[in-house]
Amino acid sequence: MFNVRREHVGKLNEAIDSLARMFHSIFAGDMLVTFDRNMSFFEDARFMEAFNANVVEEVEKTLIWRLHVHSWCVRNCMQREGDFVECGVYRGFSVAVSARCVDFGGSAKQWYLYDTFSGVPADQLNANHHSEERYAQAGLEQDCRRRFAAYRNVQVVQGRIPEVLQEQAPARVAFLHLDMNSARAEAAALEFFWPRLVPGAILLLDDYGWRAFREQKLAEDAFLTVRGKSVLELPTGQGLVLV
Repeated sequence: MFNVRREHVGKLNEAIDSLARMFHSIFAGDMLVTFDRNMSFFEDARFMEAFNANVVEEVEKTLIWRLHVHSWCVRNCMQREGDFVECGVYRGFSVAVSARCVDFGGSAKQWYLYDTFSGVPADQLNANHHSEERYAQAGLEQDCRRRFAAYRNVQVVQGRIPEVLQEQAPARVAFLHLDMNSARAEAAALEFFWPRLVPGAILLLDDYGWRAFREQKLAEDAFLTVRGKSVLELPTGQGLVLV
């Protein structure tokens, strides 16, 4: 499949370039192509300053629409009672952007960042998937801790979910973001945090809409349906739930 996709990238780029001449605006990145959208986040000075201050790699630039959704959720949860939780952190790019955008360092809230920093545990891998090497690079945990060293209220917690949650976790949660590439791990996080989500909290599922992570979507749909909730699938591949 990878070879087929790579073979057609050139033709796809040519088609997009041709269509771009017919529209006022175009977005192409993160497996998403849109035409004639307002893309108001480009006009949001606070968001763009935070994004540009943290973006390093070329691939991070393509994630801007996904980051806008994350930042929107964070902004709307700042007025809710409870702390923030991030399950699956990698280098902390999303949190760094949104934290800067809302000046999280000046907040009384705590933001808990959970990650194994060594990839998905073997017994939590989705069917037919392997843990990616980039999620198990040496020094990831130290890099993440350095990134948030200036934030007294950002807690980087190394460990496996759900076990590590018994050691350190907030009692009330206003924002919960799951991005662990694992149906078992995310189902366990939902089971643990669901009773702790405050009224009006937001649950953001990073992998929900991606075909490659359909196992997570099915597990999350099953969990939420019996609790009277449904997921809004976004074109970015994310899933949004209002609690």
